[in-house]
Amino acid sequence: MAIQLNDRDHLIFKMIDEHQVLLEKHISWFISGEDKPVLIRDRLRKLFYLDYLLCQRHGTKLPWWTTPTKPLVYMLAPMSKQENQMSDSQLDLFDSGVQRHLLEVANIRMLCLIAKKDGDLNDFEWVTLKPSLTQAGYFDAIVKVRARGNQSKMGIVNHPSDKEKFLTGIAKAFAENEVDKIMVVSRDEAHQKELQAQVAENATNVDARRLLFVTHHELYRSGIAKACMQTQDHQNINLFGEICIPAVNPVAMPAANFIGTPAVSL
Repeated sequence: MAIQLNDRDHLIFKMIDEHQVLLEKHISWFISGEDKPVLIRDRLRKLFYLDYLLCQRHGTKLPWWTTPTKPLVYMLAPMSKQENQMSDSQLDLFDSGVQRHLLEVANIRMLCLIAKKDGDLNDFEWVTLKPSLTQAGYFDAIVKVRARGNQSKMGIVNHPSDKEKFLTGIAKAFAENEVDKIMVVSRDEAHQKELQAQVAENATNVDARRLLFVTHHELYRSGIAKACMQTQDHQNINLFGEICIPAVNPVAMPAANFIGTPAVSL
């Protein structure tokens, strides 16, 4: 069955090529622009059935996914790569650990879009860096945010697993990308505290004042502009450097509260 590809289809291919793997909700937010997120499930299914996209269920539990079934992950198929002259990924995109890392980065971008829609950010510019596993401490993305009369250029590092390479990598990343600060996002508080301790032990080699530590849970719960982050010495501040008070025993929010649409079983 033939299909006439439209501009939105090519935008879908472009966004998946940039992030390498995406969920339907990510694609909906990324291609909607200034409008409300669009419903594109039927279109994604058609592109999958006609071999333009690959699709599989993600193998692990994602912290923001509240439905009983695992979410569907979309990747580019060889046919769409060839037609759009896109190269193959250097990562094993079928590995659940790789997928989780890439989906977490995409989710941070989606939270920036939500913050802009809610008026918490005046504007932002996002650049995804590939390949993206921060194995050497480099950035997963660079984002420029503007709010409250201030503009900041920030590097994002998602859950660095090798702490030694993280320390050596961020020093070089600061110099190469000329960022104002680095936001280090961890999957849990234990990992965050380990990173903070590592930075404290190597304070002479790293400009610790320019590092912000936060967990994925806190970003999802509060939003990227209002999330209570920590400095290396455990002071609580938000993205704009203002003192904040973390919530006591926060309860995970349902997906509907931060993606703008109700959770749907797939």
